[in-house]
Amino acid sequence: MTADDKKQAARRLLGLTEQMLRAARQGEWATVTELEVQRRELSQQLFAEPVPAEASEVVNHCIRELLALDPELIQLAEAARDEAGEAVRRTQTGKVALSAYRRYSR
Repeated sequence: MTADDKKQAARRLLGLTEQMLRAARQGEWATVTELEVQRRELSQQLFAEPVPAEASEVVNHCIRELLALDPELIQLAEAARDEAGEAVRRTQTGKVALSAYRRYSR
């Protein structure tokens, strides 16, 4: 990758992170997952080789911004995970209660 390619990739990486955060705020987890795959692949390409000095300022800026956004993204993902886990527990409790009701209502 040329220095300009590295700058463009870093900007795209930041853009993907911003898109992920918007999708996460709206609970669109399938979109977040798709964007994460793209972000991971682009990140691997970006850092497969050292960043040229002439691109380092832009790349560093984009990475700092990305890292500033990640905590909110992680927090939203953890909250959604916990909510999904609670929904599963409620479903399981409902199934047990229904089974008990059927067993003893005869």
